[in-house]
Amino acid sequence: MRITIEAIDIQEVEKIIFLLKSLNIKNIEVIPGPSGQVPSITKGDKKVDPRALFGIWKDSPRSIEAIRAANWKRDWNA
Repeated sequence: MRITIEAIDIQEVEKIIFLLKSLNIKNIEVIPGPSGQVPSITKGDKKVDPRALFGIWKDSPRSIEAIRAANWKRDWNA
């Protein structure tokens, strides 16, 4: 079976490949477009300790309502 997805730029291709790899799909083939550009996918650094990020908002607490109000009103077409 074959599925064809055409992306408009290399960033979209990288997002699609990342999604497919996260689903553990074994046979993924990337065919370069007219520009010949093939995306590079790199794995994250697992040595980074995320505990350093804990409490970064303690001095400026935010509620989920404030976060939604600030971000859901964005102009997504800009």
